[in-house]
Amino acid sequence: MEKSCAIGRLKSMLPIAAMAWPACAIADSIEDYVKGEMARLQIPAAAFAIVKSGSPVRSQAFGFSDISAKKVAKVDDLFPIGSMTKQFTAMGFMMLVEFGRIDLEDPITKYLKDVPPTWSSVKVRNLLYQNSGLPDYAFVPGLSQFDQYTRAQFMESMSKQPLDFQPGQAWAYSNTNYALLGWIIEEVTKEPYTKLIEENVLRPAGMMHTHFAKSGVVFPELAKGYAARRRGPVAIRGEAASIKSDGALISSIPDLLKWDEVLTDMRLLKRKSYALLWSRGVLNSGRTHSYGMGWNVNVSGRNASMSHGGNSAGYSAGIVRFPRLKLSVIFLANLDPLPGEAIAREIAELCEPSLKASPFEPQTDPDTKRTDRIMLSIGALAANNPDESLLEPETYAPMKSARSRASGPGIWQNLKTIDQMTFGGAKPQGVDTFLSYRVTSGKRSFLASIVWSPNNKIVEATLSPEESASDTHSGQ
Repeated sequence: MEKSCAIGRLKSMLPIAAMAWPACAIADSIEDYVKGEMARLQIPAAAFAIVKSGSPVRSQAFGFSDISAKKVAKVDDLFPIGSMTKQFTAMGFMMLVEFGRIDLEDPITKYLKDVPPTWSSVKVRNLLYQNSGLPDYAFVPGLSQFDQYTRAQFMESMSKQPLDFQPGQAWAYSNTNYALLGWIIEEVTKEPYTKLIEENVLRPAGMMHTHFAKSGVVFPELAKGYAARRRGPVAIRGEAASIKSDGALISSIPDLLKWDEVLTDMRLLKRKSYALLWSRGVLNSGRTHSYGMGWNVNVSGRNASMSHGGNSAGYSAGIVRFPRLKLSVIFLANLDPLPGEAIAREIAELCEPSLKASPFEPQTDPDTKRTDRIMLSIGALAANNPDESLLEPETYAPMKSARSRASGPGIWQNLKTIDQMTFGGAKPQGVDTFLSYRVTSGKRSFLASIVWSPNNKIVEATLSPEESASDTHSGQ
């Protein structure tokens, strides 16, 4: 595509705020980045939108929505959004909380009579904040997104699975949580979950082209889905999921811009409900985890954000919002798996350079013994053999889950060796200490963030390549 500063010549199906967009060089860098990621990751089609100060200032699509037919992607093409569906479920659920139909402190057995007795201590709040300890059904044979089953069959299979940990002990992403939220909605309203979301969230938001996937229904505007393979993207067609409330929505850039407008204006819910949606879940230890209700939340300072990714059979998605900067980015693609949330965040950083992390600055290490202990711990993570003695219970517990075992060490596996750890600073975080390091492994360098407890154990550890944030992938 010819590069141009003229906003009117961008592939946008939406009104553009006059003189709202920064210099041409920045606009071109965004296009260069998106096209570069498409080439690097072999993405057939991608669409994105940027909102600044409440107005959509840019939306574009690149590539082919159907490779074999050479069908050029359009900005209003439909894409399944996977786990981004969870934020719609959370909003619909909080509507029932506002009406007094549901109490967050209720045990789930008050609403679901067919759950196994071992789940009796799980509260509604645990589901929303993903700290229930319920194993992820997507990793139970016969219950994946490609299988077809009834609620009774789901419960029969899941009743045989032990809890990954006691409710509230730890945080672990589990699609089971949002599957149960959908069924609680149905038990309370005596209507299908999809009807509540369509009538009370999607239509009031004006999202007339957003739908739930249905077996046998083909949407003409739907981009064809592809799976990432070594030899290149391979077309696939996934069956409509049996469970809708954790990842079955299909949407488009124009409709998701309407969703962002609802969130910006805080419509449909009271402000106190939004505060809960975007608050960190509290664990039994008193610590919090950076997951709200269907959102990853960062509550610190000017760059506070809420975001989420989504992956489904053949598709990936991501949204990131920075309310204090009045900036939002939405990204959709027809390839799975992709780090859609990280790509959206990278686009946001190109829009607003102040979002980029400050360059790493080495400091004198005040506690080399602590660093040696941390090195042992992350070395064990890289070997996919976490050492329980080096991790707090809330950190170690989720690592025993089927989801964690199937996912493997993730980005930690890039640390073939740990050649050097360079200290970058420390600051208090409640009773714990937040530490930063540069980790060198061969010719690559990574930035590690460690939350260290008074017990000299890791509470939380994250790793990202120093060269590119979008190399990370959470796999939601």
